[in-house]
Amino acid sequence: MILEVSIEDACLKFAKNESERRLISFPFRFKRAHFVCELEGRIVGRISANLSERDPTRGYVGMFEMDLSLQDSEGHAKALIQAAEQRLLSMGVEEVYGPVNYSTLFQYRFELPRSLNGSKEPVFFWEPSQPPEYLNWFLGAHYELADEYHSRAFAELHQILPKSEGRFQAALTAGFSTRVIDMKGAPERELTALAKINRGSFEESFLAEPFDEKAYVALIVPQFYTYLSEFSFFILNPAGEEIGYFFLFPEHDYLIWKTLAILPEYQGAGLASFGIHHALSLAKMHNISKVVSALIRKGAGSEQLLKRGEDFLIWEHRYGVFKKRLIA
Repeated sequence: MILEVSIEDACLKFAKNESERRLISFPFRFKRAHFVCELEGRIVGRISANLSERDPTRGYVGMFEMDLSLQDSEGHAKALIQAAEQRLLSMGVEEVYGPVNYSTLFQYRFELPRSLNGSKEPVFFWEPSQPPEYLNWFLGAHYELADEYHSRAFAELHQILPKSEGRFQAALTAGFSTRVIDMKGAPERELTALAKINRGSFEESFLAEPFDEKAYVALIVPQFYTYLSEFSFFILNPAGEEIGYFFLFPEHDYLIWKTLAILPEYQGAGLASFGIHHALSLAKMHNISKVVSALIRKGAGSEQLLKRGEDFLIWEHRYGVFKKRLIA
């Protein structure tokens, strides 16, 4: 049986953990709905559906899960997807994207089949991952790939590092610098700078929604804070103002390059290379010889920065966002 549940019931029956309960209970402005599949008093599947704030004809489905041990798990999954789509149609949605947990501010994307030694690599906590059946069910429901992303791992950082030396020195000469993000010493100042950079940097990104600073502070920053270290830093202009940041952290034997954000007016000035050189220098100081560029959108400008390390690529993981027209 497919049931639509209230926010209160979603926190009890739908959410898997406290982090999801905080996400579901947050007072977002957009319209949303949550569905569960219940069999003999047990929740065996779930899906969310919500309206885009930016485009009223666009919707999202996400938080999808299904118990694979069921005899007809595919049939129940199909019913959940259809319930979410019908709810979006009733909101006026013409095109739906998924999997997206409310917006791209939160978790989204399916993992795609790995093609380059990926199956031998460690599993990272930040990677989208799901049973292969989920992707097959969405494809069977006539979803098609809307955009592709990848994470790539590179070794021999000591050989990559010299390739950005010139731009690093040029930026230093021009007066640019870095400083560690300090959430313990001056959290209000840091949050103000991070929010400004995020709002400006990602405003035009694929599927971008209006930046919700309250949601960012309440739901994203606590996770961000957990992984802050000397590897995460601001880029400062010659006046000492924060105009970009890099969010990096060590995991397994890798340095994870998770986020690179630079205000639009400073993009194209070589500051990405400046920041990468600084990050790789930190890795060298800590005897880290491998880096992962995490969740880069195919065709993004930052993808060009990776070409310097192509000779040292050791594996690639791929992910996708899918779409479906609900109204022809």
